[in-house]
Amino acid sequence: MPRFLLHHQHAPRECPAVFAAWKGHESPLRRRVTVASCVFGRHAIWWTVEAGSEEQALALLPVYVAERTTATPVREVEIP
Repeated sequence: MPRFLLHHQHAPRECPAVFAAWKGHESPLRRRVTVASCVFGRHAIWWTVEAGSEEQALALLPVYVAERTTATPVREVEIP
């Protein structure tokens, strides 16, 4: 199955809304650890997900979050 890197960005004032958007949104991404830069003032979150398409990958996110997210197809590579 294709893999996508979801890169979400938001303004500092949107931080509370981004986290609140997950309430009531069923997704395998909920309650899962990922990486974010909000505590460092950069206000971005990244997930690596498997999905059939970019649209399916973004559908794993609440609409408020997905509207501020890009989905990039990725695959593992060995660095020589």
